[in-house]
Amino acid sequence: MPKHLFFDLDSTLTPSRAAMLPQHVPLFERLCGTADVVIVTGGAEKQIRNQVPVPHIGRYYMLSQQGNYAVHKDGSVLWHEKVSDEQERVVREFTDVLTNELNLGVADPNDLFENRGSQLAYSTLGFHESNEKKYAYDPDQSKRRALLSSHSAELEKLRALGIEAMAAGTTTIDFILSGKNKGFNIARFLLSENWANDDCLYVGDALFPGGNDETVIGVIPTRAVKNPDETFELIAEMLH
Repeated sequence: MPKHLFFDLDSTLTPSRAAMLPQHVPLFERLCGTADVVIVTGGAEKQIRNQVPVPHIGRYYMLSQQGNYAVHKDGSVLWHEKVSDEQERVVREFTDVLTNELNLGVADPNDLFENRGSQLAYSTLGFHESNEKKYAYDPDQSKRRALLSSHSAELEKLRALGIEAMAAGTTTIDFILSGKNKGFNIARFLLSENWANDDCLYVGDALFPGGNDETVIGVIPTRAVKNPDETFELIAEMLH
């Protein structure tokens, strides 16, 4: 079993923005006592706490917001990048354009945008819409990729401000600090902890081309899964 195990959160360790399934919790706790466990997500640090019902102190590391907010398992903050007010203003202007263009009649217009501190996130349907609707909306990310590709001028304006956009999760477009993706921050984390690449494994559901896990490929070994059940089958095999 690898010494250091990195996991995506949504649709890998847990359902999208939902708590870890009760039957998976004991396996996760056992794993944290056997290997180094690092959770890497586009979500905020508080979202990890909400979805993983195991306190992180002494158990696992957190690389939230694509790893731009890194917390050691002892609770100390390793680094915390932040988006600027100007970056947020321009991204909000762009997402307002997307909302009007999509015209999806969302249940809660105030549930479409989040400033997570180190990144900005926009959900086409709403972050708290039902998982049934979210999973059905854009399972291969093709709708969101086409949406972004039709707005090249706006994306160029964002790049000039140091922001890049990518489809993520089930309905989300993440706006991150340019170049500071999961792969970049995992590489930075390895240097911080003096871990060898070959002693690591990254497990995620979006390792496909264009997925928000793809940037990890080539940084450390990877393993693709489709859902939390596949993840925990893998964990059970490793703990056997």
